[in-house]
Order: sequence, then C-alpha cells, then structure tokens
Amino acid sequence: MASSYRSTIPLATLHDTYGQPVTALAFDPVSDSLWTGTNSGTVIALHTIQGLRGVSFPVGGGLAVKQLSVGDNYVRALGTAGEGVGSWAKGGMNKWYFRSPPSTLTAISGSTFSPNLVAAATSTPEIVLLNSMTGTAVRQASLPSHVTNLQFSYSTLLSASVDGYVRAHDPRTGVRRENGDGSVHAHSSGVQDLQATGNFFFTIGWSLRRGYEFPDPLVKVYDLRNMRPLPPVPFSDGPAFINLLPKHSSTLVVTSAQGLVNVVDVSDSSHASGFYQLDTTSYITSAAVSSNGSYLAFGDAIGAIHLLTAADESSEPFFNGFEGQSVEWADVPEVLPEINWTDSTPLNSIGMPYYTNLLLSSWTPQFLSPTTSACPPPAKIPAQILSTMKINDNVAYAALPKELRGRRNRTVVSSTKDQGRFRSGKSRRDDDIELEHLTLDDSIDEVPRIYRKVEIEYSKFGVEDFDFGFYNKTPFSGLETHILNSYTNPILQVVHYSIPMRKLAKSHITTNCPREHCLLCELGFVVRMLEDARGTNCQSSNFCKTVGVLAHAQNQLELIDYGREPTEVDYAHMIQSFHRFLIDHLSSEGNSFPHNPVIFHHPPPYPSSAFPADTHTSTNMTTHSPAAAPVTQLLGIDGKNVIVCLSCKAVREKENMTHVIDMVYPKKPLPNEPPPQTSFPDILRASLIRQMTHKATCQTCKQFSTFSSRRSIPTCDLPPILAVNANVYNEDNLKYWLDTRSGRFLSPRVEVRGEVEGVDDVESAVYELRAIVCQIMTKAKHSHLVAIIKVPEAEGQPNLKGPWFLFNDFVVRNITEEEALCFPSTWKVPAVLYLERGDVCLQLDFSGLPDELDPSILSRDTSVSVNRDKSLIKHECLRFEELPKPGTLVAIDAEFVSMQQEETEYRSDGTKRVIRPARLSLARVSVLRGDFPKEGVPFIDDHIHTSEVIVDYLTEFSGIKFGDLDPHLSRHTLTPLKLVYKKLRLLVDRGCIFIGHGLSKDFRIINIFVPPDQVIDTVDLYFLRARQRRLSLRFLSWFVLGENIQTDTHDSIEDARSALRLYKAYHEFEEREVFDEKLEELYRAGKQYNWKPPPPTASTPSTNVTAQASSRPPPIPSSQTQTQTPPISQFNRMAAAAAARNFGYQGQFQPTRFDVATMNAATAGYFASPDMNQFGGAGSGAGGSAWNRK
Repeated sequence: MASSYRSTIPLATLHDTYGQPVTALAFDPVSDSLWTGTNSGTVIALHTIQGLRGVSFPVGGGLAVKQLSVGDNYVRALGTAGEGVGSWAKGGMNKWYFRSPPSTLTAISGSTFSPNLVAAATSTPEIVLLNSMTGTAVRQASLPSHVTNLQFSYSTLLSASVDGYVRAHDPRTGVRRENGDGSVHAHSSGVQDLQATGNFFFTIGWSLRRGYEFPDPLVKVYDLRNMRPLPPVPFSDGPAFINLLPKHSSTLVVTSAQGLVNVVDVSDSSHASGFYQLDTTSYITSAAVSSNGSYLAFGDAIGAIHLLTAADESSEPFFNGFEGQSVEWADVPEVLPEINWTDSTPLNSIGMPYYTNLLLSSWTPQFLSPTTSACPPPAKIPAQILSTMKINDNVAYAALPKELRGRRNRTVVSSTKDQGRFRSGKSRRDDDIELEHLTLDDSIDEVPRIYRKVEIEYSKFGVEDFDFGFYNKTPFSGLETHILNSYTNPILQVVHYSIPMRKLAKSHITTNCPREHCLLCELGFVVRMLEDARGTNCQSSNFCKTVGVLAHAQNQLELIDYGREPTEVDYAHMIQSFHRFLIDHLSSEGNSFPHNPVIFHHPPPYPSSAFPADTHTSTNMTTHSPAAAPVTQLLGIDGKNVIVCLSCKAVREKENMTHVIDMVYPKKPLPNEPPPQTSFPDILRASLIRQMTHKATCQTCKQFSTFSSRRSIPTCDLPPILAVNANVYNEDNLKYWLDTRSGRFLSPRVEVRGEVEGVDDVESAVYELRAIVCQIMTKAKHSHLVAIIKVPEAEGQPNLKGPWFLFNDFVVRNITEEEALCFPSTWKVPAVLYLERGDVCLQLDFSGLPDELDPSILSRDTSVSVNRDKSLIKHECLRFEELPKPGTLVAIDAEFVSMQQEETEYRSDGTKRVIRPARLSLARVSVLRGDFPKEGVPFIDDHIHTSEVIVDYLTEFSGIKFGDLDPHLSRHTLTPLKLVYKKLRLLVDRGCIFIGHGLSKDFRIINIFVPPDQVIDTVDLYFLRARQRRLSLRFLSWFVLGENIQTDTHDSIEDARSALRLYKAYHEFEEREVFDEKLEELYRAGKQYNWKPPPPTASTPSTNVTAQASSRPPPIPSSQTQTQTPPISQFNRMAAAAAARNFGYQGQFQPTRFDVATMNAATAGYFASPDMNQFGGAGSGAGGSAWNRK
C-alpha cells in the first residue's frame, strides 16, 4: 500500500455555483491544476492548492459533466446529455466536437491506445474510434448493449455495459474478440466503474436484490488474458468509485458515496488497508488521483472538493510533486481609452476593434444542427403580393391587398383561454366553462383533456394567484407539481385513500420517532393535511425532499427527479421502483419489534382432509410469536418457496417475504402447447405463485440440474391489501390490458386462490380493486402519472357518477367505473394497482396503535445547538396548566430560507415566465400566547435545523444568517423540523385559533392545513374589497398601533406580537362601531404615503392634527384589558367572520402578503391591548391621531 494519507483544507472555490455537485474531476498531468466538472455542464480549472479559478467552458447539453480526460495539451469532456464529446485547449478554446446524431454518446475512454485514437460509445449502440487531432470518426463497430465505461489496456480495449458484461475489443478496429475469453459477466445489473492496468482489470457495479438494484459490496478483479475472476476486494460500505494509484500498479483507491476511502494493495492480501473518512455533510459525486499519487481529490454534492495528501508537510504543496508548466490564464482585455463625453462628442470617436482571427461568435457548421438554421427563416411573401409585384432598379414593390391590411407586423398569440387561469382575472372571463371544454387544439393528441399534463402558471402575484379551484371542484384535495420528486403524487393519493394505510401513517406521527428523515412520518403529515384540506390544494414538499435524501443515501439515483429529464423518461418504471422503495421503508420505519401491535388476526385454515391444519402455519398465527411490522401485516405476502430438483426430485423449502407483487405475463406458447390463461385473475395468481425454473448444482445428487420453484401460500395467509406492480414494459404486455370487443381486462372484483404443496387451496379470497396508477403517454413521448382511486368517502353519495375519482396532480374529477377500468388505447399504461380484501379489512384491529400526540412537547425546551446562548432565549415553554384548549388564541409568524433558486424563462419580447418558483424551507417559527396573564409572551421560538444546502438565507427579509441553522455554530434554539411540525400539528388538533399576518402562504409552505375557522389573518381583517389592495404589517403597525417595526431587521416575535395587537385593536373598533370609518381613513392615508410608513420625523397622516413621532403608546394595565376584552369565543366569531368575508369574496382577487421573513433578536416584555383613546394623544406620531379623529 502507498504511504498514509492525511486530510488537508478542502477547496470551496465552487461554492458560488449555488452548491452544484462536482460531477467530474481530473488532475492535470503537466501543471499544478485540477479540472472540475459541475452539475450544470461547465468545466472549470482550479490552479494550485488554493483552488484559484481559471478558465471555464460548457460541454454542451445543459446537464452535468460526466467524464473528464486531461493530457499534456488538451482537455476532453463528455456531458450527461450525450450531445457530443469535445476537445479543448487549456485556455478554453474548442479544438473539435464530435456528434453522432440521432444517437447520443454514453462514454469515452480516459486513456488512449495510441496518441491518435480516442474511443467513444454511442446509444445506437456502437463503438466509434475517433482521430484525437481532428475529432473525426475513423472506425465503427456495433455492440450488443449500451456501454457505460471504456478503458484501454496495453493491448485491449475494454467496454463495460448496462447488462453487467465487460467485453474485450481489438484496440485498432473496435471489433469484439470472438473467442471464448472475450467477455465476462461481472455484475448482474450493470457496471458502474471500470479500471485496467497491466494484465488485470477491476470493476464495481450493481446487483438485483429483492427486485431493485443494490451496490455490490465487492471490487471484482479479473485476469485480462483469460477473463477469469480473481479474489475480489471486499468493501462493505458500497463502492461508488475506483481509481488506480500511479506508480503502484496493483493499488486501488476505493471510495463510497458516504465518503469512506480505502487505499488497498490487491496483490498483497497480508498488507493492511488504509481507511480514511472524509469530513462531508453530503455525499461524494466524483474522485480523482494525481499523476504521482500524492493527492487524492473527491467532489461532493454541495460543491466542495476534499483533498487527501501523502506529500511531506515540509515540501512544496504541488499536486504532482513538481511545479510543472505555467498556468494558461484567460486573456485580459485591453483597457478602454478614456473619452471626455460631451453633448458634441461624435459617436465615431468610440472606435471599433479590428479582428485578425475568426471570432468565437462566428459559428462554424460543426456547432449548428443540420436540421436547423442559425436564425429563424424569413416570413414568406403572400402569393397575392407576388402576383402584382413590379421591379424598378432592383427594388420590388406592390400594392397591399385589402384582405391583408391591418395584419402586418403582428405577433401571433394564443387564445387567452389557453393561458393560465388566475384568481385575479376571474372578473374578466367566463367562469362557467369547464376544463373539458376549453378551446384548445384537440387534433394534436388523442389523450382526453382531463388526463393531460397540467402545469402551474405564475402571475405577478405568485402561485397563490393560480386558480386551483377551477381544476378541482370536489371535496378531495389535489397535490401541486412545481416541486422536485412530485412524480410521487399519485402514490401519495393511493396510500391516503387506503384507509388501513392512512391509519398507520397517522398513528406513526404520534410516536417519538428518532429518525431525522422518515418517510412514514412525512407520509403521516401528508395524509393529515389531505384529510383536513377537504378540496383545498396541498403540496408535499417535505415528503418529496425526504425521498431525495433517502434515495441519495442508498445510491438509488434513478428515483430522483432532477427537473431536467429528457422527454423519454419512463415514469411507469420510475414509479414502480419508487413504490417498492416506499413500502420497504414504511415497513422498516414502522417496525417496533418486538412491541408491534397485532392488526391482522389471520383466520384459521379451511378445514379439509386434503389440507391438514398443520400443513402450513402462518407466522402471525402463533400466539407466542411477536407480530411483524404493521405495514408487513397489511401488505406482506409470507409464503414458502418450494424448490424441486428435476433430476433427483429433492425438495427444499425457503421462507419468502415480499410486500409487492410484480406481474409476470405468459410467454408465447409453442405450437404443441395449449394457449395460456390471459385473464387478469389468472395472471395475478400466476404472478403470486411465480413458478420459475433455473439451473444450479444440486446439493443432493451433486449434478448440474434444472430446478423448479414456486411460492406456496394458503388463502388464509393472503394479506388484507395486495400491492401490485403492473410491469408493462413492452407492447406485448400492454396488449393484455387494452379493451377489446369481448370486454375489459380489469374487473372491479378479483377472486384469488392460494396454493399449498402444489395443490390449489379450496378456499378463495375476494379482492376489490381500489386504485390504479397509470402512465399517460402522448404521441410526442411526453409522459406523466395519474391516479384513479375508488374514494371510500364517496361511496354511497348521491349526485356522483360513482366513487371513482381521477387525481391528475391538482386536477381532480369524478369519473365512472367504466372509464376508470378501461384502457382504450396505448396512451394509458398501468403501473401500480392496489386491491383490498373486503372480508378482512373491516376486521382489522387498530386499537393497539397510538392515536394522540404527546402534549408535553409544548412544555419541553428542546435544542440540538451545542453553543446555544441563554441570553438569546426569549420564549417560556407552556406549563401544564397552560396547555391550550379549544378556542385558545395564539399569535404566529414564520420565516423561510431558499433551498432552490427560481427558474425563469426570458422571452425575446422581453417578457418572462416562471418555470419553477424558488423552493422555500421553514427556518424559524415563533408562537405567542394570545390571552391569559402572559399575553404576548412566546412559548415557541425555534430555529429549524436542516441538513440541506441553503442557496439563499434571504437575510434582508428573514434575519437568518450563515450558521444560524447549523447545530455546531448556531447560538439560537435549534430544533428538528419534524418536532416543530408536531408542535404546530398539536396546536391545530387542540383547536387553537392562529392570529397572524399573511398566514395562508406560511401554512402552505410548512405543509400543514389549518381549518379556516381556526385562522384570523389581519391581512383580511384590515381589507377593503373595493380597493383590491392588501396592507403590509409594517404599515398597519405604524398607522394603527403607532409602532415602527421592521426598521433595522425583521423579527418573528415582533411581527407575531404586532399581529396580535392589531387583532385586539380591530375588536375594540368593532365594539365602538367605528371600524368601517377608520378603515376608510387607513386607505386614504395609505394612498397619501404610498403604503409605506414615512420616516420617523414626518408628520402624521391627519390633515388637522400633528404629533411628534415617538415610541409606541403605553400599554393598558392588565386589569383594564381584562375588563374590556370579551370572551375568546366572541373574538373568534367576530374576527373569523370578517376575515372569511374578505378572503372568501370571489369577485375580486386578494393577493396575500408574504413576508419571507422576520428573524433575529426577539423582543421580550409584557404585552397588553392598546387603548384606542390614547391614539389621539401626543406621542402617537406614527399615525395614531388619525384613528381617534371625531
């Protein structure tokens, strides 16, 4: 093994790229430079150990850089988009760029067999040998599978494919070796990385475990001469990258995605390996080794580059051990001459540069697609003008016909009904029109309108202006789509409307789950939100974020939606992989073995002489055995695999547990075989039994024999819910589902029989179809997912087509059972099915599950910050006697940080369109007491810990700064998001009434639904419908309360307290019956001062009375407050009615104010309701005198 390594200061130069992952790394062999590739498709040079930024250039395609190869005078790069492979000079100038339309490129060779050849692989699939000087194709050779890696050895070109094979090719022609040792099956489900040196090559890859891909915990070693395996190198953490250590031909650097590095000599098993753990909060995305092995570089997902070095501390810190060639920096432009500009200065004095070389802006044909031109073609001249055209002195002219007058120079725009529907435009359009009847061009697609992909449009008021109510007029809520991983929306809806699964998820959120990222917790929060919303649109951003985190942690990158997928994404395969991933996680996360409650009591086996009672005993039937996980009790198929050797008839049994059934379709029969059963019950039962044959060595007869295996499970052990993956991946399988003249493939009820020892069980179970997730495929190959669900709450309701509903993200429509079960054409492809066993689901026992949150979490002060400053603690936790009851008033304000920048498309006419809004995450929440002696004192003031990369702290609005959300740096009370969510959930469940300003968007981003009768929003209280303008909290506080808030920084406690005081002031004005008059004065003053508080020295808005600006009016003593304040229930009825009156008015749009923040040092002190009689006195210079004017 090489000398030991030590960590050094990481390079953080790429952090200004908004935390983009470093997807490729390569050390420069002749200079002290490190070349990096980013997730946005840009190659950036970093010079010296300090990481000085050098030249940068794009690789094409807009996606991540996949491979980098650096030589003495070139940099070659390939992007994930596969548009082409290029070679650049180290100054950033492109030398050549090779494309292979219509196919894409999938891999290039890092090294070369000769200086003149480079190998590349295309998606055709084929190998292309390129001239390394010109980039032209020299030779081509076809391949049997798509290639993921290419490597030259001293005499062979090796290719690794997605089918798991490594194949040897002639390095001069690319043709495969046809002899027996020309290939080897290295991994069962694809090769991830490949390295070759001397007579050996090394691979890492994936295997299939329980139906999905899993990283092999081995680095496999093969002899290149005969393609035979050698003893592998174990690496239990799951290898993600392998690199060869120069000058040590048998030494490997193995790296896991979690940052574990192993430097191991594969030729000397007795030599100890060197293990190193990188200090990263993210996961590793790339790795590289310098030319002499003195430095190892590792890029992570947040843009940092971690370094390990074996160099002597006393030596100069050079990447390659020597200074090397001088760095080629980008040219510095000449300094422009100074011009004394006057009104008479001629414009030609500026001058124009003279170029002797071809400019980069002069595109060559290599950079232009052969099917498109560099600019749009000119418009064709109408025929009626050409027919009358005359030419004089090379100038053509003609009279303009009458039919063309008034139509020149006009841009063709689509109908207004094609555009997004916004609440602010309701008064200008026909609201009676239905989605199905919009006047769009139906000739482009056969997909019915309600099944087509829907997009959220954004007006100047943001997503709150989008009219979700137009797309959903049912009491069942849809889910929004503008967040990453929102392709999981259909599965969320399916699980929500499966009553047993809903109860499990709701129960889990009442437990003390220790996991920071728990899908079962997030699922419970989502189903509670959907259950409470009753038709209001919701978003599952917290759930989708957790999906991404867990998929990254388990290296299941195929489950992650990056928002930039090409049109050919197979969402059916994606959702089925996620379905299995989700159910496995729900089972493990909800497992409290051995304390799991028994939910499903298995019925006794059917008494029969053919099946004795002791033939097969269910695991759960043994009263002394602990119960399985609750999800396993609902979905688990606990059977035995019976394996029979067809040579010696030896039988062995193997326990088998699965949660999801993968449908297996009949093979085409031979001419002498009977036709297979093709009905849905028959195929479902065959998939359940899953009879297969395979070959292996029999341990009994010691022969290489054929084995037959099938699953044995009696009917009584079939689970209450069957979760089925349809596995429709080709046209032959889809033909079974398509409707024919003889009828439909699906039926609302299915009878399923088990099997015991190869004999059909006499008892049968009847399953009812409850939900289908379908992929909708257009002619243009764009696809998306919808859910078709039999909603339990809709069964038996009149005035409906039936209990079946279509959930197309935020589009929800009632459909007939016939439409739900039919598959009229290839545009509708099944993906996931859920069936429930009617005779069992009604008997499930959920009494052993917890169903209430522990209220003591409101009385516990929890913080994960290790450096919390006690002087910054401004909240007092609730005592037991203070725990809220129905009708308790609380004031709330929340602050957010940005986790993803807004994606905007700018058009040529200067307009812009928001493609995806910024993704915000909760950063701080403050909740104050609204009544009782400690009125206005906060009992929750939590900063939210997050492990994600924060793109923008929004400090100007939120007051959040770098380190405030880091448990090692924060001085504030830092709490996990899940615990804060539970606190807010508890307040909602206990009937608290929330007072705040602009709460609708706050609750929406937090992913919690609060019933309207529990919300009093001061933005709706102080609102005139006729004015169509909402007032800011700062202006209201200045005018009504005489306070200047949000002056230097925002503070959530201050904002929540101001909202509470505004509510009390509103009540007093209503008691005196002067509120309407004061509201008119407020709007007049707002117009006068441009809706902003004037500087403190300005006069009041009153035209007759002036006062000097000063501090807020003195509070009323507590005794006076208690005598003037009516009961809380009266507050609620009066204020909620006014808020609902303003908020629910449908004739106008009322855009909700959203402060992305308020945060910093919290204000302490006693709070009391303002005395309205004091607003007219001196010291109310911020506007209070106007409110007391008679």
